[in-house]
Amino acid sequence: MTKYYHDYFWKEGIPYGIEPLQDWQNSALSYKIVMDPYRKRISIEKYVYGSFITTIYDSNFINFRYLNQIDQPSWQKITVNETPESSHCLIRDQDDRIVFIETYFFQGNYCTKCIAKSPQGFLLSTQLIHYKILGETENKVVLFDANGHPVLQKYYEADPINGEFTHLIKELKDMQGVTFGQN
Repeated sequence: MTKYYHDYFWKEGIPYGIEPLQDWQNSALSYKIVMDPYRKRISIEKYVYGSFITTIYDSNFINFRYLNQIDQPSWQKITVNETPESSHCLIRDQDDRIVFIETYFFQGNYCTKCIAKSPQGFLLSTQLIHYKILGETENKVVLFDANGHPVLQKYYEADPINGEFTHLIKELKDMQGVTFGQN
């Protein structure tokens, strides 16, 4: 049986529902998490008062479970447009197929945001990159789904002179109870 939820959170790249709704048709906002029994394909649908609004996640486009694969697939990044404030790139897989369109936003020499879209233009994710050298409290990267829910956080040590990340300190993959907005 399909369940509708008041909200959801991410853990290890898989969405989990919060507060199942019995009367979802009369709920101002609800989410339906759809997955096959083997979790090969997962999606999240958003509803307002029982009416479908959008699919906010589909693992056929981007699969958050595979962000930490040991054997990463090959990627090629091709810059198609660049300004001092942003860079627009195509990401191709090992078969030369465009799999993402990414837009990077910069503050000086530092990338502070990356928006990933499908080749069809659907928003897939947003990454916010925080730097102590720019006045943030921590050096970290936060990945959000298309609905603004955090998927994972990575904390880094940085070079004290140039502020570039040097190595990973810790990674949080359980976002239950984590709430903060995107800039």
